[in-house]
Amino acid sequence: MQRKNREFDFSTNDFKRVVALINKKSGIHLSDHKSDMVYSRLARRIRQVGLRDFDSYLELVENDNEESINFTNALTTNLTHFFREKHHFEYLANVYYKELFAKKKKRIRVWSAGCSTGEEPYTLAMVWNMLPNKPAGVDFKILATDLDTKVLDACRRGIYVEEKLEPIDEKYKKWFKQTKNCKSREWEINPKLRELIFFKHLNLMNEWPMKGPLDLIICRNVLIYFDKETQQNLVKRFSNLLSDDGCLILGHSENLSANKIIFNAIGKTIFRKVA
Repeated sequence: MQRKNREFDFSTNDFKRVVALINKKSGIHLSDHKSDMVYSRLARRIRQVGLRDFDSYLELVENDNEESINFTNALTTNLTHFFREKHHFEYLANVYYKELFAKKKKRIRVWSAGCSTGEEPYTLAMVWNMLPNKPAGVDFKILATDLDTKVLDACRRGIYVEEKLEPIDEKYKKWFKQTKNCKSREWEINPKLRELIFFKHLNLMNEWPMKGPLDLIICRNVLIYFDKETQQNLVKRFSNLLSDDGCLILGHSENLSANKIIFNAIGKTIFRKVA
């Protein structure tokens, strides 16, 4: 575990302590090959708080709530973009929402679990607003949650660098407006989209404040950070929140594991709850 030319000593025991702490606080399971990532991210925190070693820093994490949050934020990976896995949004627009309309649904609730910097819930909002022949009077809302408090601040700002808009089809770009500081090449989300979304900090390992039933839960590239037992428990909890025949969407490398009997697989990591 020790590496030459490192600013701080980082032993195998230090890494094991980090692994135990992040698992206890968030349920995240770090594999052994993540040691260099852990060192790099936590070394920055050690410098920022003015400490000299991992031992004293981890003591601080265990005893200071604010630094415990910073510790969790530092070890959380946030990789996303608008219209990621585009086929998921095509299914919602072309199939699932039409089914809900046929059922005369007047209240539709969506949960983006692990919303990162906001691209996913804002994509959901854009797709909803651009649906043709949408019935009038449908109450549509998105709950967007994440473990990382810093990314939620970015979500609420709704401001993105120009490169983030590249994968977006031209018809959706009307939902962005360039900020007044043209030199920054930043674009702001239309406030009409923000009105559909409620951003909230949530640790999936804790109690969930929402009661359901929800029509859609989209939780992509989140389960991969948990062990198999935790994944299975989360999928069961998702099922308990979903309405009959409700929709669960996972990431491209994720599956239901032992929970296949409570969902029907539609394809491309899209699942419908067995009524």
